[in-house]
Amino acid sequence: MLSSKRPPNVSVTIEMETAGRLIMKQIHCMKDLSIFSNLDFLEREAIGRLAVKRVYHKNEFIFREGETADTIYMVKSGRVRLFKVSTSGKDITLGILKNDDLFGENTMFEEAFHSMSAQALENTFVCSCSKKHVPLLLKNPYISMKIIQYLGEKIQNYTEQVANIAFRNVKGRVSSTLLRLARDYGYQSDQGTIIDIELTHQDLASLVNASRVMVSYVLRDLRDEGAISIKDHRITLLNREKLAQTMDVC
Repeated sequence: MLSSKRPPNVSVTIEMETAGRLIMKQIHCMKDLSIFSNLDFLEREAIGRLAVKRVYHKNEFIFREGETADTIYMVKSGRVRLFKVSTSGKDITLGILKNDDLFGENTMFEEAFHSMSAQALENTFVCSCSKKHVPLLLKNPYISMKIIQYLGEKIQNYTEQVANIAFRNVKGRVSSTLLRLARDYGYQSDQGTIIDIELTHQDLASLVNASRVMVSYVLRDLRDEGAISIKDHRITLLNREKLAQTMDVC
């Protein structure tokens, strides 16, 4: 009769292979991100060895506002929400990050603390490197320029968001936000542009600084006008022109 027990050496071999795969995943964690795409093979290998990988599950916090900033993060896959919470408990979403996006960049400054919280919107694969390794990244002028470019885009997005809240009514804010989300996370279907993020009415309310009740009313209004459709928390843009017209009405 053949024994069903696995020889000890086979078990050890499997454990070694598993460990090897995990190490390789860690090495490949950061080096294949677009920010490092122009580096040569040896430079990317060196970057890869700095990386720490982790999967954050849906709704898990990556860091909270006020915590010490000692790590810089890059999204490999998934979605991350950046947000602030007021003393009254109201939160406002500052941004939704996707693959290749950088965050926790205030780590580059001395004695920094996180000025916002970061939370996984879905199961999210994040690469990170500690504060002590940041100077090694910045030694490469290409990486430094990419980080400066990214920070500039981030400031521009925050400026647009503040202007959106300050100068538009709730319907205009919702329309503008839906167009921006479609640009960043949308894909085309036969019906229109589907925003590839699950958004509750409260999620959208946090993005436009309005009440959930008001956002629900606006979404119903836009749906009745034929501008959008909603199914399973996914919003499809059916008529961009109508949304753009609504956006310009204050």
